[in-house]
Amino acid sequence: MNSQEKGSVLSEPHGLYIHIPFCVKKCAYCDFYSTSDFSLKEDFVSALLVEMGMRSLGDHCIDTIYFGGGTPSVLTAWEMERILSCVHDLACISDLVEVTMEVNPGTVGGTYLADMHSLGVNRLNMGVQSFQDEKLKFLGRIHSAADAVKAIESARRAGFENIGLDLMFGVPHETAPDWQGDMDTAFSFSPEHLSCYMLTYEPDTPLDNTRRTGGVIPLEDKNVADLFTLTSHHAEHRGYDHYEVSNFAKKKRYRSHHNEKYWSGVPYTGLGPAAHSFDGARRSWNHRDVIRYIHLLGKGKLAVMEQETLTREQVLMERVMLGLRTFEGIDIPAFEQISGHSFEQQFWTVLDRVEERGWGKISEGRFALNLGGMVYLDMVVQWFVEGVV
Repeated sequence: MNSQEKGSVLSEPHGLYIHIPFCVKKCAYCDFYSTSDFSLKEDFVSALLVEMGMRSLGDHCIDTIYFGGGTPSVLTAWEMERILSCVHDLACISDLVEVTMEVNPGTVGGTYLADMHSLGVNRLNMGVQSFQDEKLKFLGRIHSAADAVKAIESARRAGFENIGLDLMFGVPHETAPDWQGDMDTAFSFSPEHLSCYMLTYEPDTPLDNTRRTGGVIPLEDKNVADLFTLTSHHAEHRGYDHYEVSNFAKKKRYRSHHNEKYWSGVPYTGLGPAAHSFDGARRSWNHRDVIRYIHLLGKGKLAVMEQETLTREQVLMERVMLGLRTFEGIDIPAFEQISGHSFEQQFWTVLDRVEERGWGKISEGRFALNLGGMVYLDMVVQWFVEGVV
């Protein structure tokens, strides 16, 4: 049902995240939950529909739907249709809903993208990572540079007018010309959105295990910081707004409105194994195991592993950590309403440190870092956290 059909619902806009826990092959750097056992797909989709029915989706007005993973594009068109039909049957859906699907270029042959477009997916997030085959091989991706180009061109032909490309920088031995070449190839397709992520060595991933045994030597921090700065300058020169530490948009309407909910503390519901939900005060998360997820929902039980009511200090810390990731920064009046204290008085030592280094400032009721400050984001966040606790 759309928002007009369910006009009795009085609710703030709400996000819906759907975790699809399947991958053809897990990338060496990835620590998101997924499995390659596709025999579980049918039972998973059935369990997902049960969870939808138990989550009271009708209590919300959903304006963003995000299919993440894993690799959502391993779902068939029929499976996607079942899921989206159930969402529309159960929830109040905004007429301007943003429906994003993460896509692996190695999984979208034939008419698949046209099928997704006809089902109502109106935004793609393509995990390209690189247009260099050697770099893709290092990252453990299943697609080639040629596959990525083909997928982007297919998406345009299918009618998509909002395409985001994910790229990754900071692999060992990467130089500024290497990285700029990846960005220039991406820009040649005029994507509406670009996400540029720094390679991180997450604990217990195959890549981190290789690092610990000396098989991989990470790029030096200074070089990574230089690539980050290059990314921002190069993207802004091409007309992209650097609105979050890793994200760039051609125009404000092309920002990831779903991800902005995470950064601004707006409630959202997460479905699927390992998915998180947040209602403004409480956070909960599902079991990180698709078999357990299927089993519990088969018994009519939600697959929630744990939940917590956020303390005042946790809420404040999250406002700091998430607010500082965006170039709009921390909303000071909103922060003070929760804390009950003057922001400037509470954090005057942090503000002095940041401002004397030229990393950021207070302006129009917000405290935000500039590009120089974003290079030291983790350090600045820690200064603020020490001030909260």
